[in-house]
This record gives sequence, C-alpha cells and structure tokens, in this order.
Amino acid sequence: MEYNKIETQVNSLQNVQQTGGLTGHVNSQVQTINDIVSEAVNQPTAEEKARKERLSLLEASRITTATEVKSEAYALSIDGVGFFALNDLHALKGKQKSGKSAVLKVCTAALLNGQQFRLKSELEEPVVLFIDTEQQTADVKLIIDGVKHMTGCEDDYIDKHLLLYSLRRLSYDTLLSDTRLLIEKHRPQVVFVDGLVDYVASFNDEVMSRQLIHDLLLLCEENECAIVNVLHENKAADDENMRGHLGTVLSQKAGSVLQCRRTKSGIIGVTCPDARHGTMPAWNIRFDVEGHILDADAEHLQEVKAAKDMRDAQRQAERDLIVKGRLDTALSIIRMHNGSVLRSELTSILVERLKLSRPVISSFISQMLKDGKLFESNKNIMDSQNIVLPL
Repeated sequence: MEYNKIETQVNSLQNVQQTGGLTGHVNSQVQTINDIVSEAVNQPTAEEKARKERLSLLEASRITTATEVKSEAYALSIDGVGFFALNDLHALKGKQKSGKSAVLKVCTAALLNGQQFRLKSELEEPVVLFIDTEQQTADVKLIIDGVKHMTGCEDDYIDKHLLLYSLRRLSYDTLLSDTRLLIEKHRPQVVFVDGLVDYVASFNDEVMSRQLIHDLLLLCEENECAIVNVLHENKAADDENMRGHLGTVLSQKAGSVLQCRRTKSGIIGVTCPDARHGTMPAWNIRFDVEGHILDADAEHLQEVKAAKDMRDAQRQAERDLIVKGRLDTALSIIRMHNGSVLRSELTSILVERLKLSRPVISSFISQMLKDGKLFESNKNIMDSQNIVLPL
C-alpha cells in the first residue's frame, strides 16, 4: 500500500512536469521520491529479517575444528571420578522410599565440608540451592540437621552456603519461575530439586515435559550450575525407568543418571547406570538406630560376599544332588551284575538311562573312581574293594 502511494506521487509530479513545463524544483522532488521508492523497494521484509536473525543465531552455535571448549568441571568426585558436571542437567532416580533424599544429604554434606565418606567436593566453598517440593516443613528441616551432624559445620556457615527451601505448597505453574528467581538471586553452583514431578501438571504430558527440561537446561547454561533432579522410577519392580514422558526426556538430556536401591538390610546403594562420560563408582550409605547417615561400603562388601557364598553353596548342593543321583544309578547297575561290571558296559548303560553323552559319563566314572566312590580292577567297575573277581 505504502509503495503504491509513493509511486502515484511520482507519476503525478512527472505529469505536472510534462504538462506545465516545470523544471528545477519539480525535478528535484521527483529525484528525491525516486530515491525513497528505491530505498523502500530494497528494504528487507519482516520475514527476511527474521530469517537472517535466525541464521545468525544458528551460525553462532556451529562447532568447527577451531572451536575452543572449556574442560568439564564437576561438583563432586568419588575415587577420582567426577560427577554432577556444571552447566548440565542430572537425575537421581529410585523406587519410592529407596533413600534418594538421604543421598542428596550426603552430597550436600560433601559440598559444604569438602568431603563426606568417599565423596569429595570439586568446588571451593560452593553455594548449594536445595528445593524440596514433597516433604512437610518439619521433615525438610531434618535435611539441615542431618548435614550439620555429618559435617560439624557452624550454623552461620551452613546458612550461608546451603539455601534450603520447602516449596511443597506451591503449584506447578509457578515452581519453574520461582526456581529461576532463586537461582538468579543466590547464584548457586549446585541445585538439588527433590520432587521434579511437581513442576508439571502431569508427568505424561509430553509437550509440558519437553518444555520443562528445555527450560532447566537453559537455566544450567545461563547460570553455569549443575541442576540435579529427583524423579521416581515406575512402580513395577522390574521397571527401572523414570516415570512418564518427563522421565524419558530427562534421561535423554541428563549428563548423568544416578540410581538408588535399598537392600533388605537397609543399605542404600548408589550407582550410575547412565552417564554421557565416565561412570561413577558405586557407593553405599545406611541409617543407624538414631537416624544418622553412616558410610556402609564395608558392610555392603560383606553383604555381597555373603550373598556370593550362599549362591555358591546352593549351586554346590545342586551339583552334589545331581552327582548322588548318577552314583545311585551306577551302584544299582553294578549290584544287578553281582557287584562288578565292565567299565565299557557300565558306560553304555548309563548313557542310555541318564540320556547323557559318553564323554560326560566317562568323566563322571573317572571322578567317582578318584573320589573312592567306585573301584576298578581289570577294566571292571566294582562298588567295593573287597569283591574277589574270578580268574
């Protein structure tokens, strides 16, 4: 429309010049308008501007052979292996009541104290933002009590370096923006979100889940922090996937996924089944009778050894039962032959009765002879050394 108006004005002035013989001033006006028209025609459209801006953004994200990338910085390490990288999203999963909150307490204690059990902080006096959306206030307060008991840190130090918030009463439609506000205010290096499922209306809403994880990733990168999100596994005992579309997207985007399992004896084992880079060594904790968290690595090793010994004993008992059955069959055959039978004949009969291969039966007879369960003389197999063979 605007271009048509300008073109009409040009045509009108040109007509005036032709009919009235005007020169000078009119010619100048015509030239000016022609310049305006030319400039207007050459101006990029809104669509072209948007395309150019988008391409500029994409080019800024290109990685080339000359691209310099900072080495990954970790919040924590165990046995020299780092985990919970900064500028990235992470997950902690497990069945309900498997000890996930206790694991976060130990991680927090390690960050504040420099080391807790085998966990070591890789940051210098970091600020930790801890958001709990599941427990009531009294239980959330126990987090600080537990950290204080494990670390022995003074109250002022804890309050300065641990920002703990009980957000159980907040709705999913404000939790993300509230988290953003807290991160921008406190500038933490590590953020623990105990209850990510409360950030969405439904963990099976794919669009909302993808948007949430995308926004959290941006928060990580913009604020150079690690955000560790707690999410339950599916209820089925044999399904270790995190719940719903939210769990699927989180597992896809997370730099590392830690898992909690609680044994019948109460030991909480922590492993790293999924990591973009090197996996974290396993570690173990437990509660004592007073509810304090203790290192349980030694007890876990004892449990593992005891379980292995039990499995070995069961397998040996099963093998012994099989051997006894085969020996009983062999003895019954020998006695049917008056206490002595040619080894070749005994082998053939056992192959037929037990439906086993000849090499297996031959090996079995050799072992029974070695163990003194059977005896051999002149290629005859006997059930006793006292049998006198005919000449």
